[in-house]
Amino acid sequence: MLTVRHIRHWYEPKLPHAVFINGYFAGMMRDHDLRIEAPPGTYSIRVQFGGPLRLGKSGKSIDLSLSSTTEVEIPQNGEVLCTFHDRERLWNILFDIDLVLWIVSWFVTMPPLYKILSNVFFAIWLVRLVVIRKRYYKIDCTNPSFSYAKEKHIQ
Repeated sequence: MLTVRHIRHWYEPKLPHAVFINGYFAGMMRDHDLRIEAPPGTYSIRVQFGGPLRLGKSGKSIDLSLSSTTEVEIPQNGEVLCTFHDRERLWNILFDIDLVLWIVSWFVTMPPLYKILSNVFFAIWLVRLVVIRKRYYKIDCTNPSFSYAKEKHIQ
C-alpha cells in the first residue's frame, strides 16, 4: 500500500496534484490522501501540479508544470507513506513582506529603491522557479509500520 499526502500550511490553497507511478497516471489529489494498492517492488513516484500550455493551433506547447520525482520501495506486506511539500518557505516569507510593503505603498510614498528591489526580487524568483520546476517539491517516504515496530521494540 502506498499513501501520498500533501503537507501544507493553513494559508496555502488546496490545489489539485497529479500522482504518477512509473510514468503512468495514478490519480488526482486535492484535500485527502491518495492511497494506491501496488505489489511489492521499486517504483518511481512523481507529484505534479499544472501541465503544458498550448500555443495556438500549431500544437506547440510550453511545459509550466511544477513537479518532483522519487524512487519508492514498497516492502512485502508493508505500507509506505510519502509526504510532500514545496521548497518555497523562505520565498513565501519574503513575498509576504513584499506584499505588505506594496499595500503600504498605496498610502505612503515609498522610495524609488523599493520598486526597483521589488521588481528585481520578482525576476530572481521567476528565474529560480523555472530552474527548479522539476525539483519543486520535497518528497519524504517512510514505512510507518516499520518505524512504529522499531520504536515499540526499543522501549
